[in-house]
Amino acid sequence: MSPQTETTLRFTGGYPPLPVILLAFGLAALMWFLYRRELKFVGSRAAQVPAVLRSLAVFILALALAGPVLRHVTTLRQLGRVVVAVDSSASMQLTDEAAGAAAGTSKARFQRAEDLLLKGTTPLLKKLAETQDVELVALRGMNTQRLWWYRQGGKDTSGDMPATFELPATSPITNLDQTLRAALGPATPGTALVVLTDGQHNSSGSPEEFSTALKASGTAIFTIGFGTEIPPADLALLAVTAPESVFSKENFQGRLTVNDSMPAGVPANVRIESQGKVLWKKDFTTDGKGEKGFDFIFPVTELPPPAPGQRDKTLRSVNILISASGDRAALEKTRSNNARELSIHLLEKKRKVLILDGRPRWESRYIHSHFDRDERWQATLIFDDMADNAANGSLQKDFPKTRDDLLSYDLIILGEVALNRLKPDTLDWIIEFVEKRGGGLIMIDGQRGKLHEWSQGKTAPLIPVKFNTRSTKLAPTSLELTSDGQRFDALRLSDSPSANTALWPTLSKVNWHSNVEPLPAAITLAKAQQPAIVFRQVGAGAVLYLGTDELWRWRFQVADLYHQRLWMQLGAWIAAPPFQIDQKKLSVGTDRLRYSPGEASEIRVRVRNDKGDIIADAQPRAYLLHDGVEVATLQLEADPTHIGVYRALTPPLKAGTYEIAVAESPSAPRSDARLSLHVSDTGNPEWATLTMNRALLETMATNSGGRFLREEQAATDLPGLLQSIDGKQVITQETNLWSSWWWFGTAILLLTAEWLMRKRLKLV
Repeated sequence: MSPQTETTLRFTGGYPPLPVILLAFGLAALMWFLYRRELKFVGSRAAQVPAVLRSLAVFILALALAGPVLRHVTTLRQLGRVVVAVDSSASMQLTDEAAGAAAGTSKARFQRAEDLLLKGTTPLLKKLAETQDVELVALRGMNTQRLWWYRQGGKDTSGDMPATFELPATSPITNLDQTLRAALGPATPGTALVVLTDGQHNSSGSPEEFSTALKASGTAIFTIGFGTEIPPADLALLAVTAPESVFSKENFQGRLTVNDSMPAGVPANVRIESQGKVLWKKDFTTDGKGEKGFDFIFPVTELPPPAPGQRDKTLRSVNILISASGDRAALEKTRSNNARELSIHLLEKKRKVLILDGRPRWESRYIHSHFDRDERWQATLIFDDMADNAANGSLQKDFPKTRDDLLSYDLIILGEVALNRLKPDTLDWIIEFVEKRGGGLIMIDGQRGKLHEWSQGKTAPLIPVKFNTRSTKLAPTSLELTSDGQRFDALRLSDSPSANTALWPTLSKVNWHSNVEPLPAAITLAKAQQPAIVFRQVGAGAVLYLGTDELWRWRFQVADLYHQRLWMQLGAWIAAPPFQIDQKKLSVGTDRLRYSPGEASEIRVRVRNDKGDIIADAQPRAYLLHDGVEVATLQLEADPTHIGVYRALTPPLKAGTYEIAVAESPSAPRSDARLSLHVSDTGNPEWATLTMNRALLETMATNSGGRFLREEQAATDLPGLLQSIDGKQVITQETNLWSSWWWFGTAILLLTAEWLMRKRLKLV
């Protein structure tokens, strides 16, 4: 808006203008009266001019003695920016029996949001646009769609305000992190985010962390909640916790989480079926008390055989269903949340990790515990018992007996093991394991400095750092991620990248760390004054060096929350990539074994020559087939972590069964080996919870410095709350009239003219 200037007259002594002007006028009148006495014997009319001039001069001088000041107050107003985001997910299609202002109506939440913003005599969106720059966007799954904007008082606009949203509320997920970040753009002071939603965030990201970060930038979130807080009568399958894969001779077990808001006493059951065969069933009676869990277990051998013509015999699918029975079963609000499909891969072997250490340190024992509890891993832990004769010690006796035994592992975690405690042949195997087999090696340094020996001789290529001294003892020090470390998902302890970077320095400090320098081609990922986590490729494999053995201190008061997550992510990253198909020359695998519709799969391929050596300059191709029809040809690119491994990302997958075929080169025929993927319909998460998530919406508003409002409060309260973001700048300028040359110049001019007139009239 254009600047507005207001000019006022005031006096320095704080005197009000009116009395000062009346006093000056009185003195001028008195001067006129006295002057008239002197002119009563002069008959010329011109004789009155000097009297007028003298009175004016007295008037000006009297005002000057009061110190007149002319004040100019200019207001520069910067309209606040308001981004209005409307949730267009499927849950906004729900109607509510008692939803505040919408009680007793049959309108869906999305329709009520449209009425609030765009309908009525003065729509809320129009009212906001009168005082702020306004942008209207729709949240559609993982994306945003800009619907309308009105900026700079209408100088920048997309057109007339729409009468409707002109889009359906059909998005299968709600994301209140990524989509809001995209809608907001760079956060700047004077910006507010208004979110109309039921708060059912069911995708990646953390709205709580996002809203907390906004407060520092002066951007507030005002959440407008839609939906009832009283659960309607319904049964919903909320979550299925189960492994992606299971071994063919074991039991498949997990946990089902069900939401029960039905009236008490209704018979119901939850069951797992496959091809019409009931594998597990549990009867229960509803009580309307919310979430409840059911642990299930059944033998894998009970699974029906694969469908005829299915090449991958390891893939199975099961259906999980929950249902009420009897006359009152019809009370359910919706049955769209009663079923879920789950894919299971039957495996013959687990990924293997070998943990070696010269003594039972806390770090090694906790690491072994983490891997041992994970059903995807088979962990072997060997401590050196320091026998006088190393050949009779546990380190050599329990070490894999043959080269092939060691090469069957995917990851080696090496602690403080002295070189002379291992056989020379064993060292050759470890080198081959990393450089040629493509295995992963994680080294954990210690205060005894045993790893320093590995930096000499034939094992030197494995070490990514140069040792300066044995260790650095100092005051407790925090670890901080470097700019390189922030890019690696394996070091992600929070869903938000910015929050993850801020989290690391707050974790428990380490009391010592080694004093090292990274070698050329090595990447420092974290520092504790000196480099503490360093990565480097070595041949076909990868090596990670940890300059401290005190990460176990991160367990203080939070147990495995961060320590276990870090180590499982490091292990999955550094270890040789898993391959579901592992043949002599060609290996094919995926990043995960279970996918939902809309997700993409990362395909991994490794190619070897006839001798079994990894080919580092191959050009493999992958072909994605859906129900036997080719839907994509994928160009694979070299993996930056593991030489000889190639990766590609598929397009978003639809529900159904896929096959992956691979050719060793663009001109080579496709291999007969096919890897199957089954994309399961996990149910619409939008129907899992039918109430408004008030707790999340209040947290987002509070964290950012905004406010939570129910839908019936928005029209009256929101405009006033948003006025606080309207930035104003007031510029005040003062002109001292009493000391200005033209003020006194006028008085002198009047007196001079008066003296000349008096002289002309021969009054002097």
